[in-house]
Amino acid sequence: MARPLRFRYAPGRWTLDRVRRDVFQPLDSNLGASMEPTWFKPPAGYEARRFEMDNGDVALFAWRDGDDPDDEHGNGPAAYWMGNTETPEALWRTDKYGFDRVPFAVARWAERELLAQLHDESPWLEPFPHLSWFFLPVFLSKDGRETTRRFFAEQAAGFPDATRDEALGFYESFLSTGALDEYREEMAGKLGTSEYLDAHRMAAAMSEFTGAKVLHDAGYDLTPEIEVTTGHSLDYRDDADDVDGVLVEITRPRPPS
Repeated sequence: MARPLRFRYAPGRWTLDRVRRDVFQPLDSNLGASMEPTWFKPPAGYEARRFEMDNGDVALFAWRDGDDPDDEHGNGPAAYWMGNTETPEALWRTDKYGFDRVPFAVARWAERELLAQLHDESPWLEPFPHLSWFFLPVFLSKDGRETTRRFFAEQAAGFPDATRDEALGFYESFLSTGALDEYREEMAGKLGTSEYLDAHRMAAAMSEFTGAKVLHDAGYDLTPEIEVTTGHSLDYRDDADDVDGVLVEITRPRPPS
């Protein structure tokens, strides 16, 4: 099972000819692909291309000739790749980073590209911009892009007695507070990226967001995934002005059968 979307960092000099040879041609040979201009202007100092595969996969590639002062991974020429498709061999031995570990301009550009695609494919998500952004790493993941969206669309994100839009509006109202933005990759990943829809497991994952909203509304600051001495992790540590370090585990009782 593939993980949520992440960038690959490829140091070294890249040219359009090299991109065509080492990135586009392998994709085209294996899957059938087109190399297109990007939908949005690349970050300053970067060139970029968009790859669209015949099977519906997509990938982005941005490269620079010189330094990027916002890049913590190194100076000089380098490139960033992100895609929900097979990785060309030239990029196999490269390091992977989440959206918050690459230059902000690169991450923001990639998010604009992918959010536009997400809303084009699933326009019912467009009224919920923060939810779309938060779960983007799984909504467009290699294996989970269909199942995660089906879960929100057909299962109302796990709510038993709500419409799709009511459920999404509930989570949008919480996520738009930014309370979990810092932990986006970790928390979005709880939904999973499996190509098989497991509505019960996904509903259990979303119950952690429901619990987080209750705690946030009560005035607590949230820190997820707190490791304890038993070797496993509890869902949250909650801190407030008059309370310090309360550990919380979200339980998921079910009606008796």
